[in-house]
Amino acid sequence: MRQLFLYTALICGFAQAQAAAPSAAATLPAAHPLIGSWSWTLPGKQCAETWKFRANGTRTSRSGEEITQSRYELSPVPSLLGYYRLVETVSESNGKRDCSGDLHEVSDEAVTHYIQLSPKRDQLIVCKEESLKACFGPLKRKPE
Repeated sequence: MRQLFLYTALICGFAQAQAAAPSAAATLPAAHPLIGSWSWTLPGKQCAETWKFRANGTRTSRSGEEITQSRYELSPVPSLLGYYRLVETVSESNGKRDCSGDLHEVSDEAVTHYIQLSPKRDQLIVCKEESLKACFGPLKRKPE
């Protein structure tokens, strides 16, 4: 009986991990809360950053002089902590610097972030891990 319980717990845990992992093959439904345009202005600066997520797994970003296009994968549901796992790779860049002075070059290197949406789904924060220790935002939903 105990072995059956452990086996069931293992299978359920694996299924939960799979549900929270990004899926490269799937596109997001058009009604997914991340789809659309988001914007924020860096504190103390007049420089705005705008991200546009599309259901086909691409994201366009405009920050200062920089314009990039990325491919992304997103977990279909948030984790138990309320974060979507976002894995993205820059596929196109104009080679200019963003609002922070950073340069995001085209690369095969994927970057992982964790997105948490507000309860109204009109704002989001972007974090380095599933915690509020290293985040930026909030980005606010822009009307389409």
